[in-house]
Amino acid sequence: MITTNIIQRVFRIFHDGKTASGYTVEKGRNQFLISAAHVFEGSLEIPSVKVFQNKAWRDVPVHTVFNEREHADTIVFRLESDLSPRHEILLGPAGATLGQWVYFLGFPFGMASPSGELNNRFPFPFVKAALISCIDFEKHGLTTLFLDGHNNKGFSGGPVIYMDSGIPRVIGTISGYLTENPIHPETLDDIRNFGTNAGIIEAFWVKNILARLPNQ
Repeated sequence: MITTNIIQRVFRIFHDGKTASGYTVEKGRNQFLISAAHVFEGSLEIPSVKVFQNKAWRDVPVHTVFNEREHADTIVFRLESDLSPRHEILLGPAGATLGQWVYFLGFPFGMASPSGELNNRFPFPFVKAALISCIDFEKHGLTTLFLDGHNNKGFSGGPVIYMDSGIPRVIGTISGYLTENPIHPETLDDIRNFGTNAGIIEAFWVKNILARLPNQ
């Protein structure tokens, strides 16, 4: 069961025409907002992130502390003030292995469930499930998770978690899903303009990112 420890940490965000997801973690005294770097591609200065609250977009002041588009597709912002409650969560991959059931949370196609006062007027995210299908420990010196599941646009930047003795453990950040091109039955050519969801989700190990964040 996914409880408020993680649900209240997941946010619908918006930047330059793109809607996505993000989630909070703490390190030292600071709270950070993590999302997918490709959502912010081309942006050099990001003074604020738009977060959906009370049926409107709210500008949240941020400071970018990590932005790796090419190899890790992860961006991390230090928040000037807490965006979420500091519920207990675990961070890192301890216990995660091949075939492990995991969950990922976010806002597919910008959809969400209203929360009212239960979540301070922030919408509730969708929850979906997947299996850890492959773990690549050597890609660009980072660890990449490949999940067997069905992802949708809008989940990018959301957390990948599994329940560790009843406590959510965040192990990765959703980047996106791989696509495959159907074959035309007569010409046997790839139909390049009609890529379909291959059911393989790519996510990046949160431990690699946390190691690069400041402690203070």
